[in-house]
Amino acid sequence: MLEAPPLLLAAGALVLVLLALLWLLQALRLWGLFIIGWNELVLHPIRNLLMGNSKEQRILHHVLQHAVAGDPQSVLDTIDAYCSQKEWAMNVGDKKGQIVDAVLREQRPLVLLELGAYCGYSAVRMARLLLPGARLLTIELNPDYAAITQQMVDFAGLQDRVTVVVGASEDIIPQLKKKYDVDIVDMVFLDHWKDRYLPDTLLLESRGAVVTMKDFSVFLDTRRYKNWAYKIFS
Repeated sequence: MLEAPPLLLAAGALVLVLLALLWLLQALRLWGLFIIGWNELVLHPIRNLLMGNSKEQRILHHVLQHAVAGDPQSVLDTIDAYCSQKEWAMNVGDKKGQIVDAVLREQRPLVLLELGAYCGYSAVRMARLLLPGARLLTIELNPDYAAITQQMVDFAGLQDRVTVVVGASEDIIPQLKKKYDVDIVDMVFLDHWKDRYLPDTLLLESRGAVVTMKDFSVFLDTRRYKNWAYKIFS
């Protein structure tokens, strides 16, 4: 009986190990998705029913009770603590937030547009680093989330830097110049529905809101866009 060469056996073993690792990673990914789905579709609705409020309202209430008014960093730390210890939520978080901080310090935008405010975490995080005279316009489709964002921004003492707009991004973007006096957008933070990333980016370009490709390179350069989308929004 012929014996397989040692190199062939080693290659076969390596392939089996790689396949096992791929299976494990896929299993972990599916388990993570299951946990998120279980929390969002089962646990949170039950908790909302029993407590008479939403998860987002509970986050706001926790901030109002435990954070320091007028201190944006305290607001961020309190949200992070709540989401890591009590209820998972779709906030950017401190780890990914540091990436956002680095971009803001590098780009120093005067007009910053956010698509998708949720509970106001990213709005507070970005607005706290804006230069004097700079402003953030954040668009949120859900009126309940927009109201929570406004309260979060007010509590952090950043109301003079942030304008919360309620509505769909595809409806608000064409009104930026006429209704909100926005001629130039220096930076855009995309954190709403993923299928709106490209359409809204193209819509911004078509309206002339972005002054140059260089200013918008963080999101328009293909390789960097995919990298940022993975780091920040995945």
